Amino acid sequence: MTVQPRYPFVGLGVPLALLLLFTFGPIVILLTGGMVAGALGCTMPIDAAAAPCPFMGIDLATFLAVAVAFGYLTFLTFPAGTMGLAIWLAVAIIVTLVWLLRRRRAKPKVANETAASIKRNGEDS
Repeated sequence: MTVQPRYPFVGLGVPLALLLLFTFGPIVILLTGGMVAGALGCTMPIDAAAAPCPFMGIDLATFLAVAVAFGYLTFLTFPAGTMGLAIWLAVAIIVTLVWLLRRRRAKPKVANETAASIKRNGEDS
């Protein structure tokens, strides 16, 4: 008896999650830094020594400068990640079509084997 192939959710889902993190991660960090700076009434510094941004006695200007650096990293990761997502989409379509073809081929065999086993059991009794 043949087993129907299972859809590769993990094989497609993990690369998708990593691609989305690579593509949108730096911009999310930049926007989060901007929200923190806006909530504290600070400016987003280009360098860490621009202006202090105190929060409970800790200067967050360095962390905001790192967020700005991640914003500049977006110029690299967004186009590369978009191309990666397009390639992932093409691979996902091909994998889905192959899975559908294998499933369609496996289905009649299961039905034929089941019918044959029913006939055998009916003849024995």
